[in-house]
Amino acid sequence: MPIEKHPQPDLGTTDGVTLRRIFAFIVDSLLLGIVGLPFTVAATMVGDAVSLLLFGVYILFALVYALLLEDMVGYTPGKYLLGLVVVKSDGSNCTISASLLRNLAWLIDSLPTLNLVAIVSIYVTDADQRVGDIIADTVVVRQR
Repeated sequence: MPIEKHPQPDLGTTDGVTLRRIFAFIVDSLLLGIVGLPFTVAATMVGDAVSLLLFGVYILFALVYALLLEDMVGYTPGKYLLGLVVVKSDGSNCTISASLLRNLAWLIDSLPTLNLVAIVSIYVTDADQRVGDIIADTVVVRQR
């Protein structure tokens, strides 16, 4: 599957993407963990102020990772590998503001632990949306 900018969404495929979303989340988490490893190692070797700065840079990178990728191409590497794309509920491309809303809502979705709110929300909503998707009016669907 060639990498393409904003692949065509298959809007009728929100059902059955939950496991793909979970695996995509794991892939993206592993990638972010690999990127974060040098920050963690460096933070153990410097003072508190520099450690805090390194942590801030890493958090900013992690947020920008999702925001820019979902806005620029419609998916993160994990979603791409699993054939998923993030779009607005009307099928239009995900915007930076929608991506910002859906990613900031991870603060809610990840509560109390292990993304329990997100998983419950995905299973009880008609379009398999987590809280962040509902707030941002987005859906995660299969690519055509």
